[in-house]
Amino acid sequence: MQKKEFLLNEMIKHYIKCQEPIGSETLKVALGVNISSATIRNYFKILGQEGVIVQTHISSGRVPTAYALKNYWRNVLSPKDLNPTLDSAKLESSCKFFALSCVIKPHFSQKLLKVIELEEADTLLLCFSKDRVAIPLVANMSRFCKELLGMSIEDIIKIAKEVCATSLYSALCNLQSTPKFFGLEFLGELFSTQPQTALEILSGEMFSKLENTMFFPDKSEYMVLAHSATYTRNGEDSQAKMLCVGKITQDYEGFYEALEASA
Repeated sequence: MQKKEFLLNEMIKHYIKCQEPIGSETLKVALGVNISSATIRNYFKILGQEGVIVQTHISSGRVPTAYALKNYWRNVLSPKDLNPTLDSAKLESSCKFFALSCVIKPHFSQKLLKVIELEEADTLLLCFSKDRVAIPLVANMSRFCKELLGMSIEDIIKIAKEVCATSLYSALCNLQSTPKFFGLEFLGELFSTQPQTALEILSGEMFSKLENTMFFPDKSEYMVLAHSATYTRNGEDSQAKMLCVGKITQDYEGFYEALEASA
């Protein structure tokens, strides 16, 4: 790596940590290497001409541009390599500390254990290993569901789709796709700049659009990371899909390090 790129990367790292303009002397001290402040200022001038850093005020330090930050994250984060182990408490505290939002779509395999007819409520109650699902009690549906006892939700969804059991199919798909949210208070600005993207995140629709990738919504300084995760509920681990959303100035490296450190 050339000295110019090295200084830019280190300047961005320091800026993300402190969220303040970086001067040449500050960066020199932070680096702890034998590079003079004058040399750093010369490189700052070149980087400014290239449009990757800007000086917010004539007497202030420099800050990286959105273009530079996006390139930085493309180089240092690989969504396909991210697979943190999570639980709700850990993720909630990490989101608050790093001012990031996360959406988790867990995948817990469950088997159908019991089918109960609630005739007074015209409802058929399907009892799975961890959850229950209620559907309308219609002719022959109870007998059909009892034939599925012991099968997994995934297999029942496939069968329900094949035989056009619409109410059963919809209810089980909704159960499987219910996302879990953490740190939603940090999505405010995205709603004002890209409301459609924010709604796709909240509805879970974004999961069908992104997989193991990095996405920068237009006309915003936000980033969306889509990757796999291991999610723990009631002591049981399950594979999950995860969206991590926040401003490009936030410390994503620190966030993922914190998740792994407490795993």
